[in-house]
Amino acid sequence: MNKTIQICAATFVAASVFAGPALAERLLTGAEAHALLSGQRFNFFCVDGTRGEASYAKSGVATANYRLPVSPNEGEMLTDQGRVRHEGENICIRWKTLDGGSESCFRMTERQPGRYRIATDDRMRWCDLTVRGVSERAERN
Repeated sequence: MNKTIQICAATFVAASVFAGPALAERLLTGAEAHALLSGQRFNFFCVDGTRGEASYAKSGVATANYRLPVSPNEGEMLTDQGRVRHEGENICIRWKTLDGGSESCFRMTERQPGRYRIATDDRMRWCDLTVRGVSERAERN
């Protein structure tokens, strides 16, 4: 009997370890993503090494100050503006300069409160977003 309890406990722990990360992320609709990000300032880091900070106004206008991973002027901050909209399960953005001015659409997951990931359906392109002030609030609590 004791052996059966140990096996059940081990199975539960193993299942929790593997299922935990998958359950921790919550897929958001485009409307939820828009509502969570609008009016916010956040830091971002993308899989290609692009990093910076952005703001997203309730009007749907986004502004980003960023550094590209490979830049002729190391450390040079660039600025761009874009238009954000949501469509079904996606949040879409058309930057003036980034992505050559073409629109890209992403699915957004909430990884933790104030921490999100936007990614293409194939997950080849993604950026992690952290709402500014979240880490400071967590440290104070």
